Amino acid sequence: MTQATIDGSAGRLPTERELGARLGVSRGALRERLATLQAMGMVRRRQGSGTYIEAPDPAFAMLYFDLAVRFGQISTDELERAREMLEMAVVRSAAERATDQDVRGLRAQIDEMYAASSADDVERGDNADYEFHRQIYRIADNPVLDLLTDGLSSALRGLLHDRRRSAWQAEDLEAGKTPRRRETDAVHEGIADAVAAHDPDAAVLAVRRHYEVWRGITGATSD
Repeated sequence: MTQATIDGSAGRLPTERELGARLGVSRGALRERLATLQAMGMVRRRQGSGTYIEAPDPAFAMLYFDLAVRFGQISTDELERAREMLEMAVVRSAAERATDQDVRGLRAQIDEMYAASSADDVERGDNADYEFHRQIYRIADNPVLDLLTDGLSSALRGLLHDRRRSAWQAEDLEAGKTPRRRETDAVHEGIADAVAAHDPDAAVLAVRRHYEVWRGITGATSD
């Protein structure tokens, strides 16, 4: 439903009669669907005022993907591949839109990964990695993509944490080097560099290399 279908300001929908006519559904069916959207936090109703569209709650997507994985409807391999495909599209937009402040934010998370690596703090490194990729989506500034990535990332979070631990153990480290620059962390620099250069094609290639490096070190498959 686009903004053009909204009646009035602040996301207020037309009356049930008008909205049902536009969508070609009965008022009874429309009320059921609106009740479902309301339960999901996607619309809200104000007594005497009308029904309003709300920004979708990421918790719904998180719960859906978590349950789908737990009960075998979707595999983690499928989720990982979807995340990779989505990010290659999103980073193109991020490279076109990024400000200097955005780039500094990305580089700050890379520095945090190095600091976590030096401290052998897997959880800290995992959080910095998650925030780096989350910032790419924030730069792209698309609420639909935000909803999808929050759900995907939530379902994969435990798996990715375990993979980071395995990757750190697999990589050879130069003794006494501080901060430790593991390849699984350093590969993010290519993404930040491409975004800083406002080069969408280079950004896509950098994201692809990021996932190739992770698969090579952790032994994960791509499909």
